[in-house]
Amino acid sequence: MNVISLPLGNIPPMAPEAFERLLRRAAATCWLARFRNQASPKGVPTVNHYEIGETAGAIWQVLSSDGPQTFAALMEEVDAPQSIFFMAVGWLSREDKLQFEPSNGDYLIKLRQ
Repeated sequence: MNVISLPLGNIPPMAPEAFERLLRRAAATCWLARFRNQASPKGVPTVNHYEIGETAGAIWQVLSSDGPQTFAALMEEVDAPQSIFFMAVGWLSREDKLQFEPSNGDYLIKLRQ
């Protein structure tokens, strides 16, 4: 793994929005690197559609029984791999089953009525 180190005095100040984008991009890059390491022998990441469906069902059950949850709380409650969790949220979102509201730097997720 390559490590880039810069003296902190040489980093120009940036707007909070730009810094948040930078952090999100760095997190996504780290996640993709981990995901590539879990790839099949041919280098193609494997996705288990059954696991995505099961996780979507678990998300639905938690929201149905416990009510609205933040992403962080829901991820902890469902306890699925992060990639599968977000695929399941995307699945439910595409089916118009979820509603999202900003909440203290996170999102509150609830079932759509």
